Amino acid sequence: MKNLVVLTMMMLGLCVLASCGGGGGGTAASGNTVHGVASKGIIRNGTVKVYAVNPDGSLGGLLCETTTDASGAYRAGLGSYQGAVLVEVSGSYTDEATGATLAVAADAPLRAALDRVDGEVALAVTPLTELAVQRGEDPASHRLSVASIAANNAAVSALFQVDIVGTMPADPLTASLSAVQSQKEYALVLAAFSKLMQSKVESLPALIAEVKGGIDADNRMAAPLLHQFSGALAAFAASAANQTGVVDVSATNLINIGGGTRSLSISLSGSKSLISVLDLRITLPAGVTVKSDALGNLPAGVLSGAPQNALAAGVLTPATPGSSGTVRFGVASATGFPAGAVLVLQYDAASGAHPLAADFAPMLLEAYDVQQAPLGGLSLSVTLN
Repeated sequence: MKNLVVLTMMMLGLCVLASCGGGGGGTAASGNTVHGVASKGIIRNGTVKVYAVNPDGSLGGLLCETTTDASGAYRAGLGSYQGAVLVEVSGSYTDEATGATLAVAADAPLRAALDRVDGEVALAVTPLTELAVQRGEDPASHRLSVASIAANNAAVSALFQVDIVGTMPADPLTASLSAVQSQKEYALVLAAFSKLMQSKVESLPALIAEVKGGIDADNRMAAPLLHQFSGALAAFAASAANQTGVVDVSATNLINIGGGTRSLSISLSGSKSLISVLDLRITLPAGVTVKSDALGNLPAGVLSGAPQNALAAGVLTPATPGSSGTVRFGVASATGFPAGAVLVLQYDAASGAHPLAADFAPMLLEAYDVQQAPLGGLSLSVTLN
């Protein structure tokens, strides 16, 4: 009996050492960790498998197998492993459009990829992350392009106007006081997939393949597919099933789905003097929007590229029924900067919007040198990147 007790204790010890982390709120093993939410809608008590991805893009060993909890959350400890990972999730969920219980099959799981796990990282697993994986996957060998994982995640995020990796989608069928706007918007996008599955009588894998085929090389959604997707999104948002509290899609970032994030460079020429202060403005063409906070200030990342030792700020004046939107910029430097590239602005273009540089109508309002004397003879130009 004593030997049996000792053997049992040893086996339990080995099981603890082999554990890779519990589902959702479980305690993960020390080391590197990947965690997130699996949703199409929320996949409850689903199976989660985390694989290493080899440098050549082939699937490596199984690093961890765990489950999602009742909120779709999972947590997987990867020990000392640092590198690219592929997460696969299968299990049942409540379809947002019909209320029926459907399943993501084990032989056709939803996947998500990261080019490197180092420390604790977030990774949602949804049809959008599956779309990003498929964009970087060789259809014959199923090898991933590790070098393009981050770019594909960013491209799909820009296309659907949600952070597909770092934002954890809410449950659109259940009201939540803790869900933030970005989580609700992600949930609405996933619900739109369900509405399309219903209207097209298609499976989830078939719809993901159709969406993938409807995105062009410029990361824009083809007009017929965009029309269907936008209609499905608006239909779910207006339905009684929607419990996110967001019923008007036009008042959210989702209005720009199908277009993409672009950037323009603003340059100044015609001065040999150092410039100390610039005041300039551009007009936003139809179909073009710029992210801002509630006061119209441009957040970090939207405005960049200021000259060395210069500070820059921008303020958005939204479009109205009678006028176009504008962005006014200020650039200032105590030591001055030469003419040349002065700013880079990120903007969102709706599908079908193909503005030319001249459509932004750049206008130089004021310019001063380091002695605060007005500068004349300057030319302002815009280049679309």
